[in-house]
Amino acid sequence: MLSRALRKNLAAVVGGVSLTVAPFVMAARAHAAPQAYPTCQAEQLSLTLDDEGGAFNGMSQSGTLLVVRNIGAGPCQIQPLPLVQFANAAGHVLPVTRRAVGGPKPQPATAAVAFMPEAELTARLHWVSGAVYDNAQCVSPATLVLALPSGSLSQPFARHMCAPAGATAFFDQMPLHPDVVLPTAHPVAAPTVTP
Repeated sequence: MLSRALRKNLAAVVGGVSLTVAPFVMAARAHAAPQAYPTCQAEQLSLTLDDEGGAFNGMSQSGTLLVVRNIGAGPCQIQPLPLVQFANAAGHVLPVTRRAVGGPKPQPATAAVAFMPEAELTARLHWVSGAVYDNAQCVSPATLVLALPSGSLSQPFARHMCAPAGATAFFDQMPLHPDVVLPTAHPVAAPTVTP
């Protein structure tokens, strides 16, 4: 299996050239989830954070990519905005919440996303990393926790996050979406899954 970095480099080399790599694309393809796919269980997923070599850093801003991989034997589906929490070194969840996109109004529900074994979904997280607010409150969580109905996944975090005084909304979270790197001339149909 090609690593994420190697796939990115390969995609940069081939540019706009269309490749026929059906077995690989089948593994990497993710799509809107039909009802037939089971909900992903925590034990069939892995979580990593990818800072993209500091690509998100600058002007007191920072960020990372949440990378969720299906390490299970079959396809499954996940909600595109799973609950992201942050904990201190003692494991206690900190009062750090996601900012609502577009303001304080509730975000519309979006359909679950399904992905094949060995495929990845990514979501960009963004936050203010410098004390740019008057009376800013800042935290340096030890761990990022992805809370799922069936359990949780965690990764060391060790980054600095700031919010305005009295606020708990520290970060922005984009929905999970397919991490498809290689182009293909032929769309690959999702396999039929029988319960």
